[in-house]
Amino acid sequence: MNKVFIAEDDEYVSRMYERAFRLRGFEVEVVSSGKIALKRLQEMSQKPSVIITDALLPEMSGKDLIRRIREDTIFRSIPIAVLTNSFSREDADQFLALGADLYLIKIEHDSKSVVEKIHDLIQKHNTHNS
Repeated sequence: MNKVFIAEDDEYVSRMYERAFRLRGFEVEVVSSGKIALKRLQEMSQKPSVIITDALLPEMSGKDLIRRIREDTIFRSIPIAVLTNSFSREDADQFLALGADLYLIKIEHDSKSVVEKIHDLIQKHNTHNS
């Protein structure tokens, strides 16, 4: 089963995506800060199929979280999606340069569309690495 790991501090948003992914058959874990996300990822015995992070998180930004994830060889190959409210092209470029595989602006996609894009990212990643 595909596991989705979501770092999102807005409880309404995280519940909406958690529900959408569970309805599609994903296992989901949600945390509310960058610091907790990093700690939880390091504790996991089964690594997630994808990591989704908001750009703005308490305690550690999405950029810092991605930087730390990509520095760790255990997580280096896990696809990362950024789900944010930032329309800034500069932000998108910075996140992608740090190692994010997908940059999605929340307001431009409904939850079903996000789930489809994440599913496609996982499939592409699995095909590429098999």
